[in-house]
Amino acid sequence: MLKDLFRNLTDIIFVNLLWLLVSFLGLLITLGAATTAMFRVTFQILKKNEPTNVLSSFFKSFKEGFILSTLVWFALLAIGFPLFFMYHYAISNDLIVLLLISIVGGYQLLIFTIYFFPVAAIFKTDHWKDLIKNVTLMANTNLWTNFKVIGSLAFLVLVIVFIHESLILIAVGLYGVLVSFHLKKVFTPYLIKLGELDLDNGRNE
Repeated sequence: MLKDLFRNLTDIIFVNLLWLLVSFLGLLITLGAATTAMFRVTFQILKKNEPTNVLSSFFKSFKEGFILSTLVWFALLAIGFPLFFMYHYAISNDLIVLLLISIVGGYQLLIFTIYFFPVAAIFKTDHWKDLIKNVTLMANTNLWTNFKVIGSLAFLVLVIVFIHESLILIAVGLYGVLVSFHLKKVFTPYLIKLGELDLDNGRNE
């Protein structure tokens, strides 16, 4: 038990460092693909009685998902910046309707972002439109899970901000594990419907 815990903690730190290295060496252009790769590894970490080849899994997923994950990452930024400025403009000018639109839009963007990279890491699809549709559907039909994954993100951001910045060396990997744990229950029915193995039994090897 203690040995498994130490191994998992080591894997989390390792994938966290890989995510930081690949994201920042790529000047954040590669952040989307790095995040997909990170989730591929964190789902693997959660599998029972199965060692994780962090380096191999990370770069295999990074390569396979680079184009789509990068394009979606840029699209999220392109939508996010206008929403951010819309929110501040609405606050400054006391525009309630515009404020509500920016808040709802911001929530949809956030929850889509949280779901997209894990979905891209686990599910294979030849049609990006189907992937976007499925992510949107999952993100809007699992409200309780949404609270948990947003809470996980908020908790780790607060830990980094209020305790110490150096905790970023483990926070991203830990966030990946927490989100993977919560989304496992959401993904499993879809995997069963597709005739895939569940996430505990080695899906997507």
